Amino acid sequence: MKFTKHDAGKLKRVGNSWRKPTGKKNKTKVGKKGHKKMPSKGFMSPASKRGKIAGKIPVRIFNLKDVEKLNDANIAVIGKAVGALKRKLIYEKCKEKKIMVINYARKTEDSKKNSQ
Repeated sequence: MKFTKHDAGKLKRVGNSWRKPTGKKNKTKVGKKGHKKMPSKGFMSPASKRGKIAGKIPVRIFNLKDVEKLNDANIAVIGKAVGALKRKLIYEKCKEKKIMVINYARKTEDSKKNSQ
């Protein structure tokens, strides 16, 4: 379920991103029938699935030693500060261990666009 700000559909100046409604008579805040729902614990995903990507736990990687610690239950996220050369070495090492890397291709494509 997507939660949007109160009156986001009516008013152009009101953005979509969720903000808790304020004011005594706000229909969403009061919980009137027929109005938008407010986020609550009931809408949370199960604890076993929370924070996972494709059913695996994401782990930030900054060097080759970090890759050695990974196992099948992990998915690699290469750190933002890692340079192109080390990024490539980390990716190749993960490929050997058959560990999925989330953000390898995106970063290298961005650097190619900037160099042109």
